Amino acid sequence: MPPKPTLPEPAATLPGEADILASVLANLGDDTAKLVYADWLDEHDDPRGKLLRNAVTAFRDGKKMPSVPSKFKTWADLVGIDLMRRLWSKTTTPFASTVLNLAKPALCVISTKAAEAKIPVGASKFGGGPDLPPNAKWPVFRGNPLSFLAQFNLAELAASPACRELPAMGMLSIFAHYDEDEGNDDFPKGSWKLLYFPDPSKLTRHLPPEVSFQSCRLSFTEFLAVPDADSPWFKELGFDIDSDAGYRERRAYRDQFVGDPCHRVLGYPVSIQNDSLGKKTMRHLLTLDTDDTAGWGWGDGGSLYFTMSEGDLKAHRFDRVQMEMQSG
Repeated sequence: MPPKPTLPEPAATLPGEADILASVLANLGDDTAKLVYADWLDEHDDPRGKLLRNAVTAFRDGKKMPSVPSKFKTWADLVGIDLMRRLWSKTTTPFASTVLNLAKPALCVISTKAAEAKIPVGASKFGGGPDLPPNAKWPVFRGNPLSFLAQFNLAELAASPACRELPAMGMLSIFAHYDEDEGNDDFPKGSWKLLYFPDPSKLTRHLPPEVSFQSCRLSFTEFLAVPDADSPWFKELGFDIDSDAGYRERRAYRDQFVGDPCHRVLGYPVSIQNDSLGKKTMRHLLTLDTDDTAGWGWGDGGSLYFTMSEGDLKAHRFDRVQMEMQSG
């Protein structure tokens, strides 16, 4: 049996809701899909139906958005109500429609320090020992063992409609060369590995050659991510990258809509130095941010960005994932 999902506030709570919510998440700019979802919630006597309908109507009419009870906060974020609230003053501009159309669901990853023995085999975790096939050889680089960073049980992530592009089961495990003295500014070929094990039921806990990072249990919250101001979508967002005014607009957009880098799955990356996607056909798979709880840091407050092509994501070709590190 896989570990129980660790979504503290799942957006989809009714039987069958994940399917209709997924149709909304496919295009947050489609009001019709939201209203169909609102009708479905009404049919199930769920008060979120009225809240969603009122939010869509208010946004269309440029009127004050309805307040959201705290118990529905995560759900309201995922279905776009919070984003519409932040876009409220721009309802008549193409910018608002563009941001909603581009928004993608994602998971924020929260690490909590935990004793190795308290983390079940097969659970999503940072640090400590990884769960690998019984006879697996430890990944090495230039004769030295790589540090185990993280593993994600995809059955846990599959509990969220935000992760429907990933396999419903399997384990993603990440290893990397870590040398604090070197600053981790360069990751040459072979200095990191992302491994995918389709069947995690036969994995066993392996003790690392030397413990590099604190073992942490992971939990996940759902949210909406939008592309960064300097992403391949800057033209659609209407930003001028050559003027001082355009720079100020991009900074304001980033502060209001994009947020800071953090551990995240899917959605869009929040780049520190430069765009980590490069083109629209590339997708963000995972960001591992600097983490004091786990005990790792990437350069000067940096992040590791794992990306892959749209086609490889659809085909689940995790052997083609690319990685880069950026720091402040």
